[in-house]
Amino acid sequence: MKMFTNLPGNLRAVFGLLRFMTIALAAFWLLMLTFNVWVQRHYMDSPKVAFTFGEAWLQAAPGAVGLSSDTAKPGSLGLADLRGILRVDLCNNDGALVSAIYWSIIPVLTVATGFLWALFGSLRRMCANIERGEVFSEGNLLLVRRVGWIFIANSVAGFAAALWAAHEMGGYLSHHVALTGINTGELFPAGKGAVGFTMPSGTTPFSGLGGVLIGCLVLMISEAFRRGLALKTENDLTV
Repeated sequence: MKMFTNLPGNLRAVFGLLRFMTIALAAFWLLMLTFNVWVQRHYMDSPKVAFTFGEAWLQAAPGAVGLSSDTAKPGSLGLADLRGILRVDLCNNDGALVSAIYWSIIPVLTVATGFLWALFGSLRRMCANIERGEVFSEGNLLLVRRVGWIFIANSVAGFAAALWAAHEMGGYLSHHVALTGINTGELFPAGKGAVGFTMPSGTTPFSGLGGVLIGCLVLMISEAFRRGLALKTENDLTV
């Protein structure tokens, strides 16, 4: 039970640790994308660092792949496209592919790191204020409002980063990649441009519509907080 006697202080320590871990993980990924790849290329035979991210989609030729049901009439079900997780080798020597990988991953990593750093920092400062006995204060009101805008900004920036990643990697796939394998010429359009790319929803934490809704909810709470603070100030002046 002792851990709950100073809950704001304990949470402040947790958010501080999470903030540190956010930077540590971002630094780890940057090292993976730079130093580790360089070491693999220069000091190991047949280097290969497999990495999976995003979704590759294949648009099937009309009627090549379908679905049938033992209850529904023919044509009730169909496949618009086929999707799978894209797997790439970070140690490849193709400059165009390396550039596409970097320009796809780094913006997403930057948005996720900035969001978590700002969120944990605001929550940590709020816990510190409560620990000092400042509950209904202007400082906490600004922090609650900031958290709401952080969620909304992260959703917008995460959506933009996902679009940019789809543009970069999708551009590489459409210009340089042809689909190969058994009967692919019959099932899918031949030549380059048969493979597309998209970043799935949830690329960054709380991105998309869910993050916007959470941000709006927090802003509504901040407005209620503001009115409660105004009533508290009015009562204090009356007394």
